[in-house]
Amino acid sequence: MINHQRSNKKGSDSSDTQARAHNLIHSRPKQMFFLTQRVARVTVLLALLSLFTVGCQPRQDADAIWQDYSKRLETVLNQPYLGAPLTPMALPKATVYEADTKTLSILQTLKLNHCALGQLIAERNSALGKVAPPSQRLIYHIRFIQLAPKCIETLDDADLIHTLTLGLEQKQQQALTMFRQMLTRDTSIKKRLFIGYDSLPLNEMHSGRVEFESALSQLNNIKEQIVAHSWHQIEIDNLEQTLAIFHRQPLLNQYLRSLALSVSQLTAVNDYLFNHQTLAACRLGHANRQQEILQNLFHKYYLGQTQAYLSQLNQLHYRLSQPMQRLFDGSVYQGYIEHHFSEQRHALPAQLKQQMRRHVQWWQDFRASCDIPPPEPQQTLSH
Repeated sequence: MINHQRSNKKGSDSSDTQARAHNLIHSRPKQMFFLTQRVARVTVLLALLSLFTVGCQPRQDADAIWQDYSKRLETVLNQPYLGAPLTPMALPKATVYEADTKTLSILQTLKLNHCALGQLIAERNSALGKVAPPSQRLIYHIRFIQLAPKCIETLDDADLIHTLTLGLEQKQQQALTMFRQMLTRDTSIKKRLFIGYDSLPLNEMHSGRVEFESALSQLNNIKEQIVAHSWHQIEIDNLEQTLAIFHRQPLLNQYLRSLALSVSQLTAVNDYLFNHQTLAACRLGHANRQQEILQNLFHKYYLGQTQAYLSQLNQLHYRLSQPMQRLFDGSVYQGYIEHHFSEQRHALPAQLKQQMRRHVQWWQDFRASCDIPPPEPQQTLSH
């Protein structure tokens, strides 16, 4: 009897074990499902938190950097800072130039049907050709110069040969003027020369620079080949692709604003500091806590942030200065471009360097009055 009970209990235990194993096996997929769901929810929440954190980080562009620096100076010196309004130079109005052209009769035009030049003239005389934008007019102009010589060689009509030859010479003489008109009237280029509302962020200072430099190089190549009369080396069919880079690339707008804003704000900051130089100087026998804060502010916010921004801006100026000046030399925009890119005394790059020297001089005078040693070499930024 006892053995029978033990046997029954043993059988019962075995059944319980099998049942638990069965439940465990069948419940595991559910557990794994809920675990996977929890992991997925946590992953989504972390991603959203990351996006939120990035979105809340301050944008380190010229506007934010100068506002931060000036407000901190105002707080330490406890004197109102008014700043300076940004008054950018106005973009000159471009003139419209209509090229003189030799007209062909309908009969003469029909005699050119066997030439690629004939098709080009027909496209130019179409309804769309008559309202073509400056870029398309330049493409037509250069293509005429490239196609006309070969077509003239196939003709036996003396009057037509004479008309086309004169027209070819005329277009060669007008080509540089047509190129400059394209530069000053193309909408993609014009909109990039206006100072916009956004300045360059510090961590995106060179974003798009390589693509923009490539566009400048291509336009300069066209200009140089026109000047050299190297007509058949001009890749004019790529002009629209080059102008598309100007259309989508805001680098130039942002550079112009960053430069103009930095000059105006640094000038205002310098005027503010020199006007309160006596207030900032150390006084013997006094606890100069304010001066210690000023010194820390200079190291952390000027050397560590503002000067870093100006250094990057100067590097961008170095890359764009010569190509921009070469491209717009001789155009109605030449003075405007020189104001923003040249090293002339009254140009913005020279003004910025002058104000940077003035700013450092103020801090040197401040350190001297407080007997503070100059910063270690590794704390300064190279230019």
